Amino acid sequence: MKVFMLGGYGAVGLPSAKLLVESDLVSEIALAGRSVERAQQAAAEIGDKAKAVQVDGADEKQLASLVAGYDIIVNTASNQIALPALHAAVRAGAHYCDVGWGQDFIAQMQELAAEARDAGITAIICTGISPCITNLMGVHAANQLDVTEQLQGGRAWVFQGARSLTPQEWLENPSDNLAVLHEFKDFLEWMLQVAQETESRAARAYQSGRWVDVDPQASGMQAPLPQGGTISAYPYGSYDPLFDSLPQDLARARPVEVWFTPFPSQLHDLFREQALRVIAGDVDPATALSSFYETVENDPDRWLTVTDDFVAFSPDWVTAVGRKEGRAARYNCWLAPELWNEQSAWFLTSVPLVVAVLSILRGETRERGVMTAEKAFEPLSFFDEVIALLPEPPPDEKLIGESFEWLE
Repeated sequence: MKVFMLGGYGAVGLPSAKLLVESDLVSEIALAGRSVERAQQAAAEIGDKAKAVQVDGADEKQLASLVAGYDIIVNTASNQIALPALHAAVRAGAHYCDVGWGQDFIAQMQELAAEARDAGITAIICTGISPCITNLMGVHAANQLDVTEQLQGGRAWVFQGARSLTPQEWLENPSDNLAVLHEFKDFLEWMLQVAQETESRAARAYQSGRWVDVDPQASGMQAPLPQGGTISAYPYGSYDPLFDSLPQDLARARPVEVWFTPFPSQLHDLFREQALRVIAGDVDPATALSSFYETVENDPDRWLTVTDDFVAFSPDWVTAVGRKEGRAARYNCWLAPELWNEQSAWFLTSVPLVVAVLSILRGETRERGVMTAEKAFEPLSFFDEVIALLPEPPPDEKLIGESFEWLE
């Protein structure tokens, strides 16, 4: 079968293409984008199954002519070209997959659901680490309870290409790690802007025998620890899901997404203080960020050192709170600790996309139309396929860890 991959030479596209050509199902893969030089270089790296194609992904007419005869269009380029790419897929009768994200994006793509069904194609959108894996974690978590009152998503990833240091790596040289901290600047400024524009969300907590709404930023959350138990953790933001990481229809109350930083605890708390100032309207994001960096630069040994009592929690977890067998209960799941590094984080954007594409090519995903991953896949079997594609899977070959506790 033939795969047409938009952005096939990029940070997500190239690893995806390399995985796809290993399958006997794939006879040809077109690496397409505006830069024919980069496409040719990537095709040479991949081998005989790959070819370079120059295309403007936003040009629907050109794209539709080029994809004729291909079985699936895979968009690893951007949200901006997703609509023309899906239109082209409908016209060509080709299936479609992407790694898009965002509530507005999903709504726009689902407007083409009827056209996709009429064309007899399957379009699975948003198949990266988030929202795909995190969505499926949410489905799995909700399935562990009889009644799910609320899902909570906790996240401590930092994207935008910044190096993600583990807490232990911050110990190596605090002064040198100040340079690493500056690599987070664009992302942190964006998050402060989101904090300024978005109302805080309440999370469900079981206290004194009843469910109450709490402010995660003021009251903290019980974050699950991979080694067992939980720890009280304080996010710097609590928002409507930015990446639609948790489906809206799995619990009685809307899900809440809370954001942490992967920094040492005292540095995280310093950033949280600045975020709270922005939320309160006391300062603007730029001023808050300047204050944050100025404070750290004045004493890097204090702010960039991991304390002896620091306990690391997962950078991505989901908690379901509700009832099971008539009793209050809480279920937690989190990404395996062995995957908490920058390389795996980027690779985990490519792997679930590949799993989704292969499922379509094998004819296992029979539903037609436009859907997100949690509507198309069963969580645990999908996780097993992801693990099978990882070059270095966790020792227990589990993508997620999990814990369950009774609250009464």
